[in-house]
Amino acid sequence: MAGFFTNFFDELGERRRRLRKSLGDRGQALASFAVLAGLILGSLGLYLRPWMIGVSPWGFAVPVVFVIGCLLIEWRRQAALASGGEAERTAASYDWMARLFSLACTLAGAAAFVIAFSSEPPAPHIEEWAPPENAVSVDISP
Repeated sequence: MAGFFTNFFDELGERRRRLRKSLGDRGQALASFAVLAGLILGSLGLYLRPWMIGVSPWGFAVPVVFVIGCLLIEWRRQAALASGGEAERTAASYDWMARLFSLACTLAGAAAFVIAFSSEPPAPHIEEWAPPENAVSVDISP
């Protein structure tokens, strides 16, 4: 199991270097920021207004799904390499898979926030009010 996580973190570093090589320093930083912002906005952003959590509670699951998905992608990548896959070709295909999965999670987090932020607050529950019997003195007689 320790070998899995060692390879996982090594691959994360390599994937980041390959992204920086293809997009440049600013593009890689912007892509990383967008992924983190989407994940954080979709979960912590729901605390902005009291009713937002009730509107899209699934926003809290997006970071968990992201982590589990990244681990599954890495598990499949390591299994493909162990079965004799070519390293360059495997890295390229799993880079795209990881990028698309990150984009999907980012959009899901942003969608959770936008849906919750644009929702109307729940209408207050108003009961019909009647004054207590002895609140008003009545001097009317028949």
